[in-house]
Amino acid sequence: MSSTKIGVSLSPQKSKFGPILFAGDLERGLEHAHQLGYNGVEISLLDSNLIDKKPLIRKLEDLGLQVFAIATGQTYYTDGYSLYHSDSEKRKIAVERVKGHIDLSADLKAHVILGGIRGTIETAELKNFDSLMKKGREAIEECTEYAECKEVILLLEPVNRYETNIVNTVGEALHLIKQIGSKNLKVLPDTFHMNIEEPSITESIKYTGSKLGYIHFADSNRWAPGLGHVDFRSILSALKKIGYGGPIGVEILPKPDDLTAAQKAIQFIRSLCGEAQHES
Repeated sequence: MSSTKIGVSLSPQKSKFGPILFAGDLERGLEHAHQLGYNGVEISLLDSNLIDKKPLIRKLEDLGLQVFAIATGQTYYTDGYSLYHSDSEKRKIAVERVKGHIDLSADLKAHVILGGIRGTIETAELKNFDSLMKKGREAIEECTEYAECKEVILLLEPVNRYETNIVNTVGEALHLIKQIGSKNLKVLPDTFHMNIEEPSITESIKYTGSKLGYIHFADSNRWAPGLGHVDFRSILSALKKIGYGGPIGVEILPKPDDLTAAQKAIQFIRSLCGEAQHES
């Protein structure tokens, strides 16, 4: 797996969502990603209408970087709109934001992540849990239909129970995908969340199989891989067994700082990929 593509999560604006590097300075993040040897990036956006697409594409081409995915969670974390919100207008705004991200992703040949933008069902609304789950699924179905027209893949990211009560595990994600029934909807496992929710990270990866569309690497403490206790060697082995040939996204906290975190992450992953190549 020495040829594995690796990307790092960046954002053009500061965010309440913590595991992003160089937040608020996208150009600096892109420059460092290039210098450190990353193949691409994941860009976390509040609203795709706020980004100037043409200069971004030129910058990416100049640096030889791809955009692997657009992350959408800031719509919820910053503005409070979500796909499962009890307020129909706020659900509608979340859907329109996703459609904007899909439009941008169609030009960038990137995927779109449905993680934090699902939001959470608040305690006061738990009596309406089943109804809100149905409405949220309908919102995702609307996004998926739009993505199919644009030939864009949507990625359903399971998020741990301390951040949401909507789709915490790979199994729940696969169930929702089966309900919606679209080939354009796949799973994005994140090793940080999996370390909390899955009985076995590797078995969950194998269970996901061909539905795995992209993966996030972060260690047990959400620092760079190699700085916690997650067994990334076995994870790479599981990815190889299911034939996953896509990129690995690094979504980590800027600890001890942005540049060091980015540097340690790619060095560790490249080292493991080299080991895997040697063993094969």
